[in-house]
Amino acid sequence: MCGRFSLVEAMIDLQAYYQFEMRDDFGYTPNQNLAPSQHAAAVVQLNGKRYPATFRWGLIPPFAKDDKIGFKTFNARSETVSEKPSFREAFKSKRCLIPATSFYEWKKTGETKQPFEITRQDGDPLTFAGLWESWRNGEELIRSCTILTTEPNELMSDIHNRMPVILERSSFDQWLNPDESKASLQQLLKPCPSDLITADEISGKRFKKSRSSS
Repeated sequence: MCGRFSLVEAMIDLQAYYQFEMRDDFGYTPNQNLAPSQHAAAVVQLNGKRYPATFRWGLIPPFAKDDKIGFKTFNARSETVSEKPSFREAFKSKRCLIPATSFYEWKKTGETKQPFEITRQDGDPLTFAGLWESWRNGEELIRSCTILTTEPNELMSDIHNRMPVILERSSFDQWLNPDESKASLQQLLKPCPSDLITADEISGKRFKKSRSSS
C-alpha cells in the first residue's frame, strides 16, 4: 500500500534529478502529507523527452461513470496491473514516474497503529512506478494517476504487507519507454532492496485517518 506520501524537494533539484524539460503550465506546490484525491507531481515521456505533469491521485479510467472510483484506485497491484480493466490500457502506454521525498505506512499492533516515515538512505528522492489516465465528463477533463505496489521487502514486511514499487534511476528510461515489452516491464515490478530505504517512527498527530488500500 501507499496511502500517504510527501514531496518537498525544490523544483530545481527535481528537474536536475529527473532531467525533464520545464513546461510553463506546470504548477508545483510542496506537500508534506499528500493524500488520495489531491494533486501529485509526476514525470512523463513525450516524443522521447521527459516533462513534468500534475495528476489527481486516484486513477479514473476512461469508462468510469463518475470520478468516485479514484478513491479506490490510488494503488494498483503490480501482480495484476496488466489484466485489470481499470489499469491495463494505462499500463500499455501511459506510464509515469511519481517522485516523493518519503512515504508513510502504519504498523498495526493490537488496537494501536504506529506511523512510520520511509525515505531513501542516500537522501535522493523516492521514485514510484506510476500510471496515468485521462477521463472526460462533458467539458470536464481530469488527468489522474495511480502508484503501483508490490510485496514488501524484509524491512517493510515488519510494518505492512505491501509497499510501493520504487524505481532506480537506471530504470527510468525502461519504465517510460512506450515500446517496452510487458515481460520487460514486469521485471521492474518488485520490492526494492531493504538497504535502499530506512523507516523511522513518527507521531500519529501529523495525520488524519488513512484510507484503505487497493
